[in-house]
Amino acid sequence: MRVSRIRIVLDGKDIYPIGNEKVVIDVDHNNPVLVVTDGFHISRPLELVYYHLNTYYFRVECGMDDGQLIAGLALTMLFFLTGMLTRWWIFGVLSFGPVLYILFLYYIKRKDFLSLRPM
Repeated sequence: MRVSRIRIVLDGKDIYPIGNEKVVIDVDHNNPVLVVTDGFHISRPLELVYYHLNTYYFRVECGMDDGQLIAGLALTMLFFLTGMLTRWWIFGVLSFGPVLYILFLYYIKRKDFLSLRPM
């Protein structure tokens, strides 16, 4: 989700901002803990254990991408306008569905909204 300013926090003290480019994080000790945050959401901590690999690749994933956000807003507008033009109240009620789903993902499932996945 490109609306948020996402950062990676290493061991609770080092902060690395993420843009659209790759970020290289140098770690000098074993078992570092990585957390992804946007200020409101905090992902589940991910502890890295070094066995043979000294380079790990991760992808930051969001519970809702830009396409889902745009589709939800488009459905809301479509249902609302259909309800206004036809005067059927069921379309007005249905227009709240995508908004409630977006709010559910954003506020209720906070721990799963941002995640760090290995590539």
